[in-house]
Amino acid sequence: MRKITKLLLSQRRNIQNLSALVILNFLAAGLFFVTQVKIANVLGKEQFGLLAYGIALGIYGQTLVRYGMDRTLVRDLIHHPERFSELVVASLLLRGILMGVIFIVLFGWKILWQPTDLSWPVIAIAMAYTLKSLDLQPAYDAWHCMARHAVYNMIQRGLYFAIIWAVALTDTRYISMTFIGLVMLFTELFYLILQQNWAFRRIEFGTVKPAFSAMVADMYRSNCKIWLATIAGLSFGTLNQIILKHYSGSGELGSYAASWQIVAAAMLLLTQVSRVGSPALARVTRSEIDGVMRSRFILKYSCIMTATALPISIPLVLFPGVIINAIFEPEYASSLSVLPVMGVYIFIFSLGLVASQYVVSVKMERTYLASVILGGCLSIILCLELIPRMGSLGAALALVIAHGISMGIYWVAMVWHNHQTFVSKS
Repeated sequence: MRKITKLLLSQRRNIQNLSALVILNFLAAGLFFVTQVKIANVLGKEQFGLLAYGIALGIYGQTLVRYGMDRTLVRDLIHHPERFSELVVASLLLRGILMGVIFIVLFGWKILWQPTDLSWPVIAIAMAYTLKSLDLQPAYDAWHCMARHAVYNMIQRGLYFAIIWAVALTDTRYISMTFIGLVMLFTELFYLILQQNWAFRRIEFGTVKPAFSAMVADMYRSNCKIWLATIAGLSFGTLNQIILKHYSGSGELGSYAASWQIVAAAMLLLTQVSRVGSPALARVTRSEIDGVMRSRFILKYSCIMTATALPISIPLVLFPGVIINAIFEPEYASSLSVLPVMGVYIFIFSLGLVASQYVVSVKMERTYLASVILGGCLSIILCLELIPRMGSLGAALALVIAHGISMGIYWVAMVWHNHQTFVSKS
């Protein structure tokens, strides 16, 4: 009993952060999920497929702008606290430059080529998702202020929920792609103002050296491999949606996107829980920490992630029909076969988060890049083979197989590296 009490007291701060992240982000994910279900049922699967298409483009923009810093910045801020302000400023400058380039390309694509699927509402949705890349989540994580950041995220999701439902309960005819795009832009901008306003008051900008070009260039070079890996990683959950729309149309994508809403909510929850583990994993992977301590931490961390994933993944595998019929309109019944596959994916994803964070923390960038590129290439091949024949089910199978293999490589690399550390210190 004393050991348990001592353990709880020593981990009190992590437990508080974890509790706040789970509760707040569970509520945020729930609000967003309920709202997206309402939107799906109001718009119909054709228009909802276009919404999913805009989100997929936005996730690409978000990934390009973040430049891998969502993976590396927490590690760098913890390993080099004396450069905290400098790293934050350099990351914002680099992201701002990349975002400008993305928006120019997006508007140029629309004005010069005028593709039929790239409407202005789709662009607004893509821009809203791209804007999220300017947040300062890594700084909040390094400060152990995850709960505060979760509050801001909750406010953004709650505001989105309130606006959409206020209009939906008044007259669903006003729920359109244009309206949704404008609401997304407004709530994302409001969220950025909230979280950056508080963070900027804690950052000592006066200590930052004026050599901005050198700072940005250094961050550009140091994150290049991780950035390429994150882009390749989009071949798993995002590119398959674009390929699905190309071969099967926006209606089939709408059916797939309905199931994906459940996965997206689960992934949001898992990602937020893993935010508590990320700084701790960065600390336990320092060179002076022995392999036994690392192994114990990895085991505990994996158990937490599995325990978070199973209550979601098991019902998806066992009761897909009940879930689909209870949530969506009958036109989405074609996504019934997708849900069990997604349930398996959520479980695999929860363990993959642990291994991928470890690989990044110990700076095994080549391994990380190679595994993602391998999995990404496999995903493209599987999508081109399975989607024309199986539609949304083929997209789901391509996701599980390719990403599962990639995350399996992370685990092999993590076990091998930790064993080598153990051997070298014994």
